[in-house]
Amino acid sequence: MADTPRKTQTGPVMKSHVDITWRLGKYDGEARFTLPPGVTALIGPSGAGKTTLARLIAGLERPNGGTVTLNGKTLFAADRRINLKPEAREVALVPQDSTLFPHLTLYQNITFMGRISEADLMMFCERAGIRQLLDARPHTLSGGEARRAAIIRAVACNPALLILDEPLNGLDPLRRKEMMALIRELNRKASLPILMITHQTDEMLHTADSAILMQDMRATITGPLEEVFSRPETASLLHLDDAGQLLSAKVSERKSGMISCTLGPQRLWLPDDGETVGSLLRLRILAHDVAIALEHTKGLSIVNQIECRLVHAAPARGGFDLMLVPEGTDLQLSSRITAHSLNALSLKEGMTVYALIKAVAVKELISEASTG
Repeated sequence: MADTPRKTQTGPVMKSHVDITWRLGKYDGEARFTLPPGVTALIGPSGAGKTTLARLIAGLERPNGGTVTLNGKTLFAADRRINLKPEAREVALVPQDSTLFPHLTLYQNITFMGRISEADLMMFCERAGIRQLLDARPHTLSGGEARRAAIIRAVACNPALLILDEPLNGLDPLRRKEMMALIRELNRKASLPILMITHQTDEMLHTADSAILMQDMRATITGPLEEVFSRPETASLLHLDDAGQLLSAKVSERKSGMISCTLGPQRLWLPDDGETVGSLLRLRILAHDVAIALEHTKGLSIVNQIECRLVHAAPARGGFDLMLVPEGTDLQLSSRITAHSLNALSLKEGMTVYALIKAVAVKELISEASTG
């Protein structure tokens, strides 16, 4: 297999932009965003236009107007009549159907148009759990094995952008977690920006850095995952089962089987899973896991008691949703309590309260601490 890596950009990182309109049947579509260098989750309800947008970027469909640029290279420009063919775009799209060639072995499939070294290929195959299957034919593979092979085949082409359409469908929970880690590793080690279409909350939280929310054929919200995921429109469109907040926090200390994460001047203690001091974690704290006290309380098994200001209280299903700001930060926490608790504690906006955090729904390592 040829080892002809794509040239990397030296100097300042060149940004990629999508600014296009299209029509599908009787519906008009529109997307305008800058694609960041990390993993971006393309999210939204079924029928929102996510797969169509991916095909437009890859050159499999033609927009009505606008421009698409990738690392400064113009892929499409309606006003200049530029519309590069898919094979000239350096965009690898892995569709929901794995589309492996049935007459080739798995190794032959993966090395078809391959442009990475044999050592890197074998490393990625090992990480994806398919190295022992390289002599097999596609018809002997499970759906999950075929999906993993299709992803590695796309990576072997050494693209400038990798687009994954529902990449983890058909995988068991253990393999899903391994593949989520592999997707992040591909982004970090191969400096490969990834656009990942997904409906699954855990895939977004464990994998993505940024998100694009689509609704009715339009990209409506873009930005860091923590911001997009915490928006009420996102919860409504994705039918999230509970309110909550997504936070980033840095590991500052480890002690007695726990790690301490900083939230401004305050600390949040979590189970120690071996994260390096200085690492950045992503935390999802659900509203029903946050109780309220009027003062710091001794004699509780709940370690985390965060001093907060109550900034808003709104009626919600079965009670009230509280919005809390930990003192000394611009972060937000949510708490869902009953109307009885609201009245019993005489809670009012502007009060100082203590958020008693009972659990963290997600604790995911985003980045390792620098050793330099």
